[in-house]
Amino acid sequence: MSKSTTLALAAISLSILTWSNLALASRYEVRREVREGIRSVEREKREARRELSRCTTRECARREINEGYREVNRERREARREIRREVRDYRREQYWEDNRDDRRDNFLGAVVVGAAVVGVAAAIANSD
Repeated sequence: MSKSTTLALAAISLSILTWSNLALASRYEVRREVREGIRSVEREKREARRELSRCTTRECARREINEGYREVNRERREARREIRREVRDYRREQYWEDNRDDRRDNFLGAVVVGAAVVGVAAAIANSD
């Protein structure tokens, strides 16, 4: 391995380790909002089917289909909005967290692990 390849691997490993905490935004509240959104959309679909089955005329059926689409889409928009809000709140909590020393220690640990990976890669490259 050349030095440029080793440095590229080091940069990639450091960036992965550093930003891995941001990828953990799927904490409990976000997953709960996703489940809630799925349930509410399914509930609206069931209600639309039930209302459509009660219709006897073509005009009533057309009206109920339009209303069903409108309400299902409204529930989807609301679910997306709530999920975005939860993710935004999570990121805000992470940024303004009172315990910033822990985050610095996590970063330093990631740097140490990244340096170890680079060292192993360099040792393997030099052994060839």
